Amino acid sequence: MNAKMRIGLDIGGANIKVASSDCSIARTIYAPLWKDRTALHRILSAISDEDRAEGREELRSASVGVVMTGQLCDCFRTKAEGITFIKNAVVSIFRGAKFFSTNCSFENASVVDSHPLLFDATNWLASSFYLSKDMKNFIFTDVGSTTTDVIPVVKGKIRAAKRDYERLMRNELIYEGVLRTNIAFICRKFRIKGVECAVSSELFAITADAYLALGLLSEEGYTCDTPESGGAERTKEAALRRLSRVVCADLEEIGHDVAMDIARQVRDAQVKHLADALREKRERYNINVVFSAGIGEFIVREAADMINMETISASEIYGKDISAVFPSFAVSNLLSDF
Repeated sequence: MNAKMRIGLDIGGANIKVASSDCSIARTIYAPLWKDRTALHRILSAISDEDRAEGREELRSASVGVVMTGQLCDCFRTKAEGITFIKNAVVSIFRGAKFFSTNCSFENASVVDSHPLLFDATNWLASSFYLSKDMKNFIFTDVGSTTTDVIPVVKGKIRAAKRDYERLMRNELIYEGVLRTNIAFICRKFRIKGVECAVSSELFAITADAYLALGLLSEEGYTCDTPESGGAERTKEAALRRLSRVVCADLEEIGHDVAMDIARQVRDAQVKHLADALREKRERYNINVVFSAGIGEFIVREAADMINMETISASEIYGKDISAVFPSFAVSNLLSDF
């Protein structure tokens, strides 16, 4: 690693993502802060130490840019408290870290202390701002483990609201991802053998189960906790068992084919939700280009195809690993401008 290496950190509630501006580093570490927020310091230290052990220059001497969403975790009383906690953990390891603000600027830790909400949930903003330097009219769409961002950029200007609750109002934030989302949130009913069946609201299955069953997610890609206690299996059979439980059944009761059809209905519903949001943005802003990123790019492609929109894929341009951590990659590159 050379002295001019630039690193981006995206500190989420469930995952910590790190990427370098030259694409040589792209990692996602599953780290649910709500379970143990004190683990953040250890994980950040391990990220730095791992590179040192591999014979590369310490990340602690690199330029580091930071975005964060983990402050929403309910282990924090307020988002401001969470932002300050995350900032303290970062600067204890990466002393000169810069934090990307809602003003699309990098600021020192002291500004985070005095104006914490300026740094609330800016990962999607960093991605859109980075892309807007070369692309002028597009909808940035990032489907991750937990959420989906749908960000219109018109004539190089980001047109999304700044606050997450406002983005939820405007369909710029869809609280659905391809790993951690409760199936019962996406589908209130399933058609089983031609008959509508209501679902249990219990956390019996998540989207990772649907996409593992459908072959759109590998067992290794199922990186989050399963809904079952005790660290249940991350296999297709186990996923189908969990999907069956959503309609209060055993897999043996409804059968393999019905459980697979439940998985397909989950996919179809999630694709439709995104397609509806994209269609709304296209009609409002007259944009027909979608830039897709995230581990759920396959959802973006299906949604865009459904409504005949053009897709530009982060995976095809930068590689699948960078696509999965795109905000980290974006913020690492933005450092060169500040």
